[in-house]
Amino acid sequence: MSTITQMGNYARYLGLVRNLSAGQNSVDELSRQMTTGKKSVDLAAYGPETQKLLDLRAELVKRTNYVQSIDTALPRVKATDVAMTQLEKLAGDWQSSNLMPFQPGPASVTSPYNDNANGMQLRVNQDISKFTVGAQYTVTAIPSATGMNGSYDITVTDGLGGRTMRTINLKTVPPTQDGGYNFEISGGPGAGAVLNLSFDKLEASGNSRFTVTWPNADQMRDRVEGALTSVRQLLNERFGDRFLFSGSRFGTEPVGDLLATKQHSVVTLNGYNTNTEDYFEVSIAGQTFSYQALSGNSYQLRANGVLTTYTDNGATHDVTVNDGVTTTTTTVASPLSPAMRNTVTFVAQTLTKHINASATPALPMTVTTANGMIHAIANEQGKPFDISARVVNGATVDNTVNVPVRAQDAGPRPGDPLAIPPIPPTPAQPQIDRITLNGVNVDIGDTFEFSVEVGDPDDPYNQKYYNQYPNEPKDLPPYQKYTYKYTVTAADFAGGTNTVTAVAAKLQTQFNTQTPTPPVTLSNSGGILTLTSTNTLSTAHPNYTTLFNSSARVIDSSVNNSVTVSTLPPEANALTDVPYQGPPNLPFYDTEFLTKKTNAKAWEKSKVTADDGLGLDYGVVSTDPAFQTLVEAFRMARVASTNPGKWEEYVTKSRELMSQAKDMMRNVHAGVASDMATMQQSLDSHKDAMATVTERIASIEGIDQTEVAARLRASMNALEAAYTVAGQTQKMSLINYIA
Repeated sequence: MSTITQMGNYARYLGLVRNLSAGQNSVDELSRQMTTGKKSVDLAAYGPETQKLLDLRAELVKRTNYVQSIDTALPRVKATDVAMTQLEKLAGDWQSSNLMPFQPGPASVTSPYNDNANGMQLRVNQDISKFTVGAQYTVTAIPSATGMNGSYDITVTDGLGGRTMRTINLKTVPPTQDGGYNFEISGGPGAGAVLNLSFDKLEASGNSRFTVTWPNADQMRDRVEGALTSVRQLLNERFGDRFLFSGSRFGTEPVGDLLATKQHSVVTLNGYNTNTEDYFEVSIAGQTFSYQALSGNSYQLRANGVLTTYTDNGATHDVTVNDGVTTTTTTVASPLSPAMRNTVTFVAQTLTKHINASATPALPMTVTTANGMIHAIANEQGKPFDISARVVNGATVDNTVNVPVRAQDAGPRPGDPLAIPPIPPTPAQPQIDRITLNGVNVDIGDTFEFSVEVGDPDDPYNQKYYNQYPNEPKDLPPYQKYTYKYTVTAADFAGGTNTVTAVAAKLQTQFNTQTPTPPVTLSNSGGILTLTSTNTLSTAHPNYTTLFNSSARVIDSSVNNSVTVSTLPPEANALTDVPYQGPPNLPFYDTEFLTKKTNAKAWEKSKVTADDGLGLDYGVVSTDPAFQTLVEAFRMARVASTNPGKWEEYVTKSRELMSQAKDMMRNVHAGVASDMATMQQSLDSHKDAMATVTERIASIEGIDQTEVAARLRASMNALEAAYTVAGQTQKMSLINYIA
C-alpha cells in the first residue's frame, strides 16, 4: 500500500474521532440547556443583552432580600397582633361589674375566742361595725390604771399597725350604741375601722381574738392576681429566638413580677402590760433579737451572741454587756418610769432600737416603731424577707377560794379552820360564815369577790313564806344582795397588794366603806374573812333558820401577751395620673429594674427595610405607657380588694385607668395592624415584581424546549451512528493503517 493511501486512511480515522467529540459536546450542551432552561451560563453568549440581563438579575436579588426580611418580621408582627388582641380584651372584660363589682359585699367575722371566759366575754356587733380586710383583732382587758376598781382598760389591735384603747366599767359606763361600745382604730391601713363590741362579762383581765374576711373581695383579689399573671405571660411571649415585647434585648425576658411591692410587715405585741419573765423574740432575715422582762423593772436584750442586761436603780440603769469574751458595765439614765417600762409599747420601742443597733450584717430594710408596734419595710420591691416573732409568758399564780363554811366560833382555832363542823345559828347566838382565800401570791388582774344575800331570791318579798306560814308576823326583811369585788391593779400590785392577805385587807376596806351595809360584820385574819350576823334568829319565825347566805369566787387573770405578724396589703399609688416611665427608664415590673434601672434597648423596636426608602420600626415594647397604665389599673383593683373601706374610691380609679389603658392599647394595636398591612403590601409588591423580572430574564436566557428537545434527539441519533461506525473499526490502529 502506498504511503499516500495509508495517510488518507489515517486522516479518515482522525475525522471519525473529531466527529465523535463534536457529537458528544453537542449532546452535552443540549442536555444542559434542557436541565437549566437557559441558553447559556456564559454571559458572553448573550451579546448585546448581557447588561440588561445583569440588571435584571440584580433587581431579582434585591427583591429577594426584601422578601426574606419581611418573611422574618411579618410572623412576629402577626404574633404581636394576636397578643395585643388578648390584652385589649382583658382590659375590656375588667370594666364589667362581674369582675370588678361596685361594692365589696358583706364581711365574715369569726366568733371571738375568749382566753379567760370567766373574766371577759364579748360579742362583735357586725351590722354596725366597720372592718378592715386582713385584720386579726385582739381585745385585751387589764385593770384600769386611772379608773375606779372594777374598771378595765380595753386595748384593741388589728395586727396591721392599728390600735385603740378606752376604759370601761360595766356598772358606770353606759354602752354607746345598741348595747355596745365603739372602738375606732387608728394607725396602719386599718385606720378608721370601727368595732362595736358588747361585753357579756367583764370581771377580770382577759384576751379575746377574732378575724374578719371579705369573701367577695378575696375572690376579686384572686381574679386580679390571675389577670396580672395572664398579662405577664402575654408580655413575655416568645417567638422563635426572641421575646416579642423585649425591644432590642432579644433574649431577655422583659417582665418580672407584676405583683411585686416593697414588703411591709408589722409585728404587733398584743396586750398592754408585761410580767416578770415574759420573753419576746423577733427573727428577721435570719437574725434573732430578744427582750426578757426581769424582776424590779430590769430587762435583758440578746442579739448575735451578745447579752445586754439593764438593771434598774431607780433614776438610772446599770447596763452590762457580755459578748462571750468580755463583760463591761456602764450607768445610764433610766429611759422611762417603771410603769411605762412594764408595757408592750416599751418592749416594741426597745426591740426596734436593739435591732437597728445590733443587726450584723445590716438588714435590707427599714425597721421602725409606731403606735407601739414594730414595722419592717424592705428597701426594694420584689425582695421579700422572712420575719417571725413569739412570746413566752412568765408563770402566773392560780388562786382559789373555798366554799364559805358556816361556824359559830368567831375566833380562829388551832389547825385548819375549815375543819370546824358546821353549827347552825340559834336565837341565842349569831350566824358566822368563814371565807378562806387560798394561796399566797396574786397576779395583776386577778379579781376576788364575795357576796352576802339576805332573804330568798326566789321569794324577794317573802310572800310565799307568809302564805305558807300565815300565823307568823310579816316583818322579815326583803331580799337584797351585797357584793364586794376587788381587782388587783398594776398600781396596787406595785404598792404591795401582791398577796392574798393584802387582797383580803382591800376587800375589808371596801366592805367598811360601801353603802348600804348588810346586817353583818367582817373581820380579816391572814386571808380568812369571817362574816358575823349583827342579830340572831327570831323566835317569832321558827321556820326561818338562816340569817344570810354568803358566796365567794376568784377569777384568775389571764392576760397572756401574744404576738401577731402580718404583711400589710399593697398600698395604692397616688390617685392621680400614672407616673409613666420614659426612655431609657424602666418601669418597676421590668426584669432589669432592680439591677439597671435604665436600659435604652428596652425601648428600641425591631427594624425592617421593606423597600427602597421604606424602613419600619415594628412591634411593641413592654415598657410602653399603655402597658404601664394597664398594670397600674390592675394593681389599683388589687388594692381595692384589700381595702373595702375605700372600695368605691379605688374601684372607680381602677375603672378609669382600665379605660385609659384600653384606649392606649387600641392605638398601639392600630400601629401594629398598620405595620402588618404595610409589610404585607410590600411583600405582595415584591413578589409581583419578582415574577415580572423572572419572566424578563427567562425571555433572554430561556430556551424553546421543543426545539432543543428535537435537536437533542437528532444529535443523540448522530452520535449513536458515529459510535456504531467507530465500533466496527475499534480493532484498527495506526500500525494497521501504516502496514
